[in-house]
Amino acid sequence: MRFFYRDGAIIYERIELEKESHTLPVEEEVANTSVSDGTGQLFDNQRDLMTASRYKADRRMEFPSIAEQLDKMYHDGFDAWKEDIKAVKDAHPKP
Repeated sequence: MRFFYRDGAIIYERIELEKESHTLPVEEEVANTSVSDGTGQLFDNQRDLMTASRYKADRRMEFPSIAEQLDKMYHDGFDAWKEDIKAVKDAHPKP
C-alpha cells in the first residue's frame, strides 16, 4: 500500500486500484506528476506519512488563535508577530 499526500492533506490512501477498497484510488500518473512538480509526496507506509505531516499538528497546537495573532500585530507590530510565529515554526520544522 502506498499513500499520496498533497497540499497538506492525505488526498487518497491507496494508489493501487482495489475494488474492495473503501478509499478513493488515484492514478499513478497523477501521483507521479504531483511528486515531480513538488505539490505531492508518495509514502510506502503510513508511519512515514504521519512522521512527515506531524509538524503541522504540532504547530497548530502552539500557534495562538487568529484573534490573538491579529491583536499582537495591532499592539506590538508585524515584526513582533513574525518573531512569535517563527519561534513556533523553528520548534517544529518541516521535515
